[in-house]
Parts: sequence; C-alpha cells; structure tokens
Amino acid sequence: MAGTIVATGASLSPTQVAEKVIAHYAERVNFWKKWEGESPDSIIQVRKDLAKKPGDTIKVHIFGQLTGEGKTGDSTLEGEEEGLTPYSQSVIIDQIRHATKIRGKMTEQRSAISLRKEHSTQLGMWAGNYECETTSIYAAGVRGTRTGRILSTSYSGFAGNSLQAGDSAHILWAGSSATEAALASGDKMSAAFLDKLNAKIDLLANSDAMQFKKVDGEDLRPLVLTVEQWYDLQQDPDFVAAQQNAGERGKGNPLFTGRKGMWKGFDIFVNPFGALVTNGAGGSNYAKALVLGSQALIKAYGGEDGASGDGRFRYVEKTFDYGNQVGFACFATFGLSKTYLNSKNFGIFEANTAYTSI
Repeated sequence: MAGTIVATGASLSPTQVAEKVIAHYAERVNFWKKWEGESPDSIIQVRKDLAKKPGDTIKVHIFGQLTGEGKTGDSTLEGEEEGLTPYSQSVIIDQIRHATKIRGKMTEQRSAISLRKEHSTQLGMWAGNYECETTSIYAAGVRGTRTGRILSTSYSGFAGNSLQAGDSAHILWAGSSATEAALASGDKMSAAFLDKLNAKIDLLANSDAMQFKKVDGEDLRPLVLTVEQWYDLQQDPDFVAAQQNAGERGKGNPLFTGRKGMWKGFDIFVNPFGALVTNGAGGSNYAKALVLGSQALIKAYGGEDGASGDGRFRYVEKTFDYGNQVGFACFATFGLSKTYLNSKNFGIFEANTAYTSI
C-alpha cells in the first residue's frame, strides 16, 4: 500500500510551511496590498530595480504635464516647441526584521498548542501590521496620535525617506471657512463635504491635476476614511438615504453587508490605521481622509538572500543552546515614499475633518 512521503526540501517542509503562513498573514492583514502594482497607473507603484542589483537607492523620474497654448492657423511652430519638465525623487531601501524565541524543549513539552505554528502566525500578523502602519503613515504624511500601534507616536520615517506633508493645492478642510485654524468640532465627515471634495478635485489643473484609473470612461476615486470618519458619515441622513435608495435591495444592500459603498464616484474604504492629528493651528483635532490617485506612493523592493524581490517577508529558523532553544525571524527589504511633482503631492488629496471619538 502506498504511503504519503514528504521529500527533503519539499514545499510541505516546516520551513516552507512557516514562510507561507507568514506571507499569507502579511498580505491578508495589510490594508494597502490590493493597490500595489508595477504599472505607472497603480496607486502604489512597485519598483524592483534593486531586486537583483546592489545598492540602496532608486531615483524615480516624473514629467510634468504640458501647459503651452499651442499655435493656431499658419503661425510658426518651429522654435516654439515646449520642452518636457522633469522631476525626480529618491527612494531608499532598508531591511526590517523581527523575531521570537521559544525558551526551550520543556516549554514546548508543557504547551498544549503548537508553539512553532503560533510563532509563525504571530510573526505574519506583525509583518502585515508593520507594512500597513508604515504605508498609512507615509500616505498621510504624519504618524498622528492614534495609540495601540507597533510604531510609536514619535515615528518619523523608515530608511531615511522623510514623511511629506500635503501641499495647499491638495488639501481640503471641513467647515465654512475651510481652514485648519477655523475647524470646529461639528465640522465632521458628511455627504455635503464629499460633494465639495469631488468638486475641488475636478477643478485641479495642469501640474496640480490627479490621474485616476477609469471604469466605463469615468474616474474611480478610492476614498480612504478613518474609522471615526466612517462612523460620522453613517450618521448623515443624506448618505444613509442614498445607500438605501441607490443600493441593491435586500440582504445585499451595504447597510446590511458591511460594504462601505460609493458616493458620486468615490469608492469608499475604511482604514483602521488612518491618522488622527492634533490641530496645531488652534482648531479642533482632526482625522485625515485620503483620495488616492495613480502613483500616490512609490514602493521600492530589494532582493534578500537571492529572493526574487517580490517584497514578501521571508522566514528564518535558528537553534540556540545546543539545540534546546529555537528562534524564528521574519525580514523584508523595502523603501517607501510619497510621489511629489514640483513639491506637490499630486497623487493624494487630503480631506481633513473633525471627528467623533469612539
């Protein structure tokens, strides 16, 4: 009778299984993974220039849009050509690692659960949370005050890539005065504010304009709210009525399924790692919503120990104390930066509102 055989080095070996567990959790936990891609129209453009090459820095080149009026009729065009305006920024990569250790064989003996499997699972969840927190912070341009996270409130960036605040052309403040200093406690996320946000984005021109992927010829604008902003939006009767009337009837309606729904071209997502910020201009503290365009962020991956540079966290086991103790580590090599064009954050539009503390 044939029996099941697991050959040496097969995909079911403990090391391979643990690595797959880490990769699974790292991607499932990471809110941002769905927007990564190598094409220029991806929200997070992935660069693998250093996947199989030495070095720790890549330079990203971006060209501004043409602004000339052109020539009419038989007016001379020769000598009046418009040159492209190049902009560039650097993204630095570095290694991030974390590890756990089982104290010894008697610790494993006493445990009713598989400590090795639990260590792999927890490292995978940590990896996903770390990447999600890091990406959320770079997208917002600030760590913020939210507590209970891996990265401390004093976090200022990774691998030497500085956090970049939004520019005035790509920020909208809630409230009648639409300024940071005048933001009042009642200026919360609402359907009316989303209408104004949509209009502000439509009016962006030339180098301020944002590019979005199109669906059926229309821009699809991912809108990432904090949990608090999503709560406030659900208290707005205009938004609730729209979801009731325009959404699918019955159990598939977003009010019952938990789907976040849409609003006039905004595809709404909720990020539990979204930034809460202390207002330094005298107004109410606020939460940052983000509208995501193409090339909002650049993420550079480096190769690690001959790996393909796909950005996944890798897994290593090591024994200590003559084989009595075993340690587990995960590691990845990457760098992250906002995309800036002429000092303008053309890939992300910030929408700042007061919020209800939950």
